[in-house]
Amino acid sequence: MKRSIIARNLHTFTPVATWTMSLRLVRLRLREWLEFDSSVLKRVLGLSGLVLGFLCYKTKRADKAVVIWSKIHASAFSPFASNIVTNLIRSAAAPNRGEKQAYTLHRLFREHVESFSPTPQTQKFFDDPRKMLGPMAIVLKPRAQREKGVISILYSYALPLFAKLFDIRRIAEDYFLVLEPSWSGYCNLDILCYSQLDRPVFVQAYEPRDEEFIRSLGSNLMAVPVSNNWWVDHRIFKPLPNVTKDVDVIMVAGWANFKRHYSFFRGLRELRSRGVRLRVVLIGYPMGKTRETICKEAQCYGISDQLEIYESIGTEEVNYHFNRAKVNVIWSRREGANRAIIEGLFAGIPCILRKGFNYGYHYPYINDSTGCYSSEKDLSEKLLWMIDNYQNFSPREWVAKHMSCEKATIMLSESIKIAAVKMGERWTENLVVKVNGLHGMQYWNTDDSQKYNADYNFLTSCIRASGNFSLTQKS
Repeated sequence: MKRSIIARNLHTFTPVATWTMSLRLVRLRLREWLEFDSSVLKRVLGLSGLVLGFLCYKTKRADKAVVIWSKIHASAFSPFASNIVTNLIRSAAAPNRGEKQAYTLHRLFREHVESFSPTPQTQKFFDDPRKMLGPMAIVLKPRAQREKGVISILYSYALPLFAKLFDIRRIAEDYFLVLEPSWSGYCNLDILCYSQLDRPVFVQAYEPRDEEFIRSLGSNLMAVPVSNNWWVDHRIFKPLPNVTKDVDVIMVAGWANFKRHYSFFRGLRELRSRGVRLRVVLIGYPMGKTRETICKEAQCYGISDQLEIYESIGTEEVNYHFNRAKVNVIWSRREGANRAIIEGLFAGIPCILRKGFNYGYHYPYINDSTGCYSSEKDLSEKLLWMIDNYQNFSPREWVAKHMSCEKATIMLSESIKIAAVKMGERWTENLVVKVNGLHGMQYWNTDDSQKYNADYNFLTSCIRASGNFSLTQKS
């Protein structure tokens, strides 16, 4: 276990360093306001981006145009601009490829995968693609004579990586593919490159806006209403007996700007000014920022001595700290389907989720039994109310009934079965249960991995020697 730190005891910062951090936080807040809160600017950015994309497209920079259009759609700057982008992408994803624009975008889908290059995070997979098998690409149903198997691919960055390193055309002949993106905003090339297969590809899409986008394409991509935060191992995340509730609030979030620790710290500062010093546990890992940066931000808000900070600890330890806390806070504005929410609910901890999270959909799993939403203005009061009333919630009971990994397996299995039967495919065996963690997927029953040795051997034989990409071309 990596020991916790109290931020005030680990670092002492000079006035210059503190001033520099304060200036950086001002820039972050300004950028956030421009991106999320200025309705006029959002519409201007949406329409300007749409025009800029068309100019790039007409000047033979279609690759840049699609990137711009995808960002417009994912950012939801303008409903008008988003609808136009959807129509443009539909022309490429639909079965009819008669238009010149469709040919151009198909080429971009291929080039996106062909040009996918190693990063520090993915280098190990380029060195040995077999390392993707299991944690990043897991067999959920074996292939059999005259019956397709099922493979699920986890994390947005892994989708084009799998397509680059493995012979997707050959695999899709014997397996249905399930995509499990890790970020909201499905109008992106990581997902859309799979629209060029001539087989159904299933996309986990719990966010209504993303589900509607996938369905509107009229392509081989088929939306399934689950997401990667459904696959939590509730045998690990659970209430523990005899654990003292000696912490008020826990925040499980990687060290990244979009997790918005600094904004959460503002709420703690407001309470401190009123004489209330909450005890807080932060758990995270490097995601573009460091633990030291989080400490500096905490010092700028004058709440360092209220924090315990843990980095890169195991799941059992995370569950232990959940059990110490009374309230779990998620303070992002946009990301994917946050798994820490569900992990905390299974641990018996109600959640406060920022109002407007992702695209503003009120998720069924935030309700009178599990927690509440809060605005920035109301955070301090909501924290105090939840801390005083945490025993009145029953989060584990609700989430176990409505969105366990077993239920997700049934829902995914039924969705694939319906499509398979319509295609005239046999379906005699349902999916095996799997769970998700920070470092990938694993089987609910660890012995299940031995059942699929033949499948993993086949996938190993599909590794591309050159890494060249060749999706099936639609007729």
